Amino acid sequence: MVLQDSPLVASVRDLGVQFLKNDVDITGQDAVSSVELSDGTTFWIFGDTIEGPFDSIRGFELTEVLSNTGAIVPLQDISSGVQEFRYLTEPDGTRARQLIRFIPPEHKARQRLWAIHGAQVGEQLYLYYHRITMDPEVDVFETFVLDGMGVAKAGPDHYFERMPAPDGSYEWWKGGEPGFGVWVQQHGDHLYLWGSIQPEEKSAGDMYLARVRPQDIEDISAYSYLVEAPTRARPDVQPRWAPTFTPTACLFSDVPNEMSSSWNEYLGAFISLTTYRRENQLVIRTAPEITGPWSEPQVVFRPEPTRPDSLFNAGKEHPEFARDGGRVTYMTFIDSSVYVPHLIEINFA
Repeated sequence: MVLQDSPLVASVRDLGVQFLKNDVDITGQDAVSSVELSDGTTFWIFGDTIEGPFDSIRGFELTEVLSNTGAIVPLQDISSGVQEFRYLTEPDGTRARQLIRFIPPEHKARQRLWAIHGAQVGEQLYLYYHRITMDPEVDVFETFVLDGMGVAKAGPDHYFERMPAPDGSYEWWKGGEPGFGVWVQQHGDHLYLWGSIQPEEKSAGDMYLARVRPQDIEDISAYSYLVEAPTRARPDVQPRWAPTFTPTACLFSDVPNEMSSSWNEYLGAFISLTTYRRENQLVIRTAPEITGPWSEPQVVFRPEPTRPDSLFNAGKEHPEFARDGGRVTYMTFIDSSVYVPHLIEINFA
């Protein structure tokens, strides 16, 4: 589907691929999101991470691939790209380390732990991650089973401990529920967690919302779920929260799981920057409140596919790097054929 261009956007600058000039031989990465820390730095989170030469991630043997990594990126002017960063490494400094580690009987040949986003609360950094079971004989883009979403925490040393769920597993939300935590944002007295369900008949997911007070982040019983929300057809509906999730308040759709949401002071609105399905269309949606109603998606940028079979995903804003009150902001995305974080600068009209 060809969408309309957004009148909110004055111009976009393509800043190219990022993070390739590193000293730990990282040549490809998925996901890419960032969390602002209290010390003036940001914590960047990556998914599957390729080391050494590769031609394409499609059909790539993932057994030895790190399924999540991280980097410390100081707040800086990224109008010429991300210049200053440091990957978190194993003690000898020669290889990036997997932040969230497997727990037996999990095995890297069968499972992936895809860290997505998180939040700092006090001295602790919390990351929400997907646990994936895959068929090692099949392209991971074609089939995998989402087991659920887990939570891990770390102190200032950034060594993460996975937190068990009440049932003894490590999946706080199971595979049939939204993976809450694909984006986490502070708003008022709460942390708001976005989560996606991908219906079988659709190529991308429906987005739902949960919330929790920061001091209760480790208590799953303290989370509540948006079960009724205003829509464009019914804008006067009052948001309603419940202790149990039901799929009755989808805020918008056609998002390939990963997304971003922030308050933009310049526009005077909440904005969400995402990939549209897995197409080469990066889109913006706006809303007066985080609970909606959210607008239809409009195009911010159309990256040129590198190959005919290129898929696009992981479109996200990095709002902590925005300038001029949000008039200028930055967004990354992944072209599956390149498999390297790609950065654009968005100038609003």
